[in-house]
Amino acid sequence: DITLGSQTVFQTVGGLTQPQFHTDWSGDGGYCGNYAVPETAGSMATGATADKGVTVLDSRDVGPYMTVTLESHDSGQLLQWLDDNGFVQPSEALPLIDHYVKLNMLFVALRLKQDATAGDIQPVVLDMATSEPCVPLILTRIAAQADMPVQVYVLGAARAVPSNWFHVVVDLAKINWLQFGSNYRQVVTDAIDQAAGHGFVTEFADSSSLLKGAVWQPGRYDTSKLSGITDPAALVQALLVAGYPRDGSMKALLRKWIPMPDAVAARGVTEQAFYNDLAAYKADLDAAGFVLDINGFIADLEERVLMPLQRAQGLFDTQPYLTRLLSTVSPSEMTRDPIFAMNSDLPTVSNVHVAKAYGTCLNDGTVQDLKLQLEDGQLLTLAGVTRLYYGSGPWTYGGSGPAAKQIELIGPSGPPVAVQADDVTRLDVAFDTGLSPAIVRDMSSPGTTGHGVTAGGGGGCGCTLSPESRSGVGAGVGLGLGVGAAGILLSRRRRARRRR
Repeated sequence: DITLGSQTVFQTVGGLTQPQFHTDWSGDGGYCGNYAVPETAGSMATGATADKGVTVLDSRDVGPYMTVTLESHDSGQLLQWLDDNGFVQPSEALPLIDHYVKLNMLFVALRLKQDATAGDIQPVVLDMATSEPCVPLILTRIAAQADMPVQVYVLGAARAVPSNWFHVVVDLAKINWLQFGSNYRQVVTDAIDQAAGHGFVTEFADSSSLLKGAVWQPGRYDTSKLSGITDPAALVQALLVAGYPRDGSMKALLRKWIPMPDAVAARGVTEQAFYNDLAAYKADLDAAGFVLDINGFIADLEERVLMPLQRAQGLFDTQPYLTRLLSTVSPSEMTRDPIFAMNSDLPTVSNVHVAKAYGTCLNDGTVQDLKLQLEDGQLLTLAGVTRLYYGSGPWTYGGSGPAAKQIELIGPSGPPVAVQADDVTRLDVAFDTGLSPAIVRDMSSPGTTGHGVTAGGGGGCGCTLSPESRSGVGAGVGLGLGVGAAGILLSRRRRARRRR
């Protein structure tokens, strides 16, 4: 079955499970631990004072945008920071920025992520009769980019693990703790490269209870209150007041049911300006003979926006466990589709990571003889003077070792099986030749050289399935594909049946 999904679902689940890297200061005299702690880890130094009088309070991905929340008391330095970090501003913006700087206001800067487009993208949900969820990466290769992030969310009865890809545990010492994990994505990429480019990192694995009422609640959206509205501006205002999702699907509905007149477009008016102030273009809409079909709009709203949210909430409420996994994959590495299984023997994984920080902190933003005690037991010593939260230079305190602390194979039960670095290529080739995950896991044992058995065949969503998946029991899999190859997958047991 193919139905519509919702980008709002990915934004909500992503925000609730985003990896975070914090430092917990002890004996700092109040000089180090008083910086704002960000809600998420991003691609820049969050909660950190930059080297040009700018404080980055938050950095996160919001739909197709990369956003940062900034604070500064010098408009010139803020303008320079924006230009240096890809938020290019014309010099004419300086007096406008200065106005708000003097009012002590915060700034939110946005720009499109590298893989985002201007099109209206709405995810789709594919429901298939297969016992293991999978992501059809091979089909993605034609339009992929180098080190493309693949974010996967799996709802099921237990923690999800990659069956025919490696599982990778990153070395926490490689993380830039003083800039709240600003290099996290690069560390993940380096670690996965050490797993032949075929690995996933588990970012979160725990109860799905945090998703209760996250995207849908009974009575949350009452479309009957929209009935009878004939004024486009009044409709948009009603949608805003009621808190309807403001995503690509809603934008597409506005384009369809309140199209911008050609005369307005001819004047160079942008879509954003038009829909943000429909009252100002009433005369143009009237001249074009526009009449709002509110019943048609409501029907589309329920089908394209509300029903996907309600279906997603149903999955959240009926599946007890949520797993978030991340990989970064280049086109040449998209040689097989990752398949996922459920393993109830594994521990939970928190998305919040805290390093205990010790040192003598001074009021000039420096600390003497800084020590970081990581949650995995590692102790990092930064001897001498360290300037906190300044600059964006490379993190050099994690040593010269690999970014992957451990590469492993995980089955549907039992603990992970560690894989030696010099054995990765052999096992990766075995996966590519079609050997079942169970056999490849056996091959990873010391003294094992290989087996002459192949899985053969395949099926379901373009993914090659292992013999372990042909158990005679099917599963309903809800897979939503969004920007950046993000997916929400559902695995639930039920009787196998033929699907048209």
